[in-house]
This record gives sequence, structure tokens and C-alpha cells, in this order.
Amino acid sequence: MIKFIFILALPLVVSCYSFTGGSIPNHLKSLYIVPVEDNSGFGNPLYREDLNQTIVDVFNSDNSFILSEGGGDAELTIKILSINESAINLQAGQIESERKVVLTCSVLYYDEIKQKEIFRKNFSNEQTYDVKNTQVNRDEALLKAIEQISDDILLAVVSGW
Repeated sequence: MIKFIFILALPLVVSCYSFTGGSIPNHLKSLYIVPVEDNSGFGNPLYREDLNQTIVDVFNSDNSFILSEGGGDAELTIKILSINESAINLQAGQIESERKVVLTCSVLYYDEIKQKEIFRKNFSNEQTYDVKNTQVNRDEALLKAIEQISDDILLAVVSGW
């Protein structure tokens, strides 16, 4: 009987707990996300555009802030620092079958009202991809890395880690 009550109560308890809103200062209601800058030298503007759109989508769906077109209570500046690729577990005489791509971004979260930096951090994510159909698979791997970094940035902003 106790197990049955616990099982019924668990979803209710879990649904009451949320990461959002935990560490956002009360005076910050709106957020301006500066268009992403790409300093990687990788040469593909697609990744900058994808990161920019994904970060906006993640914050829109979270509803922790009202996103502004400029002049928000807080500002988020994201720069792609590097996109690096390397072979995985390649031994002499072997044919390369997988590669690893690492995306690293710097993020500045700034309180415009109090005119102070909340945090400045680097975020990195790596993904592997099959070298068959390299361009398509690399793009898919980088999109996964972009999604993960966007989630990590949101979590850092709303929970303060």
C-alpha cells in the first residue's frame, strides 16, 4: 500500500521541482541575446546562425525571460571560439572511419541594470561522426553540439552553476 501511494505521489513531487527561476535575480525580467559572433576561423556561417537561432529558441521555450531586440535588463553575448576536428582511435595503417568535432564558445552574461558581469564562462561540447558523407555528418554532429551548448548556457543562466 505504501509503495502504491509513493508511486502515485512521485509524479506530483517531481513536477513541483524545477531548475528554472532558481538563480535569476528578481530585477532581471528581459534578456537581449547579442547576435552570435564566430571567431573560430572555420569558415561556415551556418554554425553561427544555427547557434544564434537555437539559443533564442531555448530561451523562448524556457520563459525565464522576455527576450528583447535590444536594451534588455540583462545581456547574453556568445562567441564561437573554436571548432576543431580530429581523428578517433586511428592506428598506423588503418583507414579513418570516425572523426571528432569539438565546439567551444565563450559566454558573457551581464546585468545591464546594475552594470556588472554575472558570469563569463566557456562552454564546450564534442561529438563524433562517421566520415562517410563527411559534410552532412559533420553538420549533424555540430548541430548536436550546438543544441547541447545551448542547453548548458540556459542552465547556467537560470540555475547559476
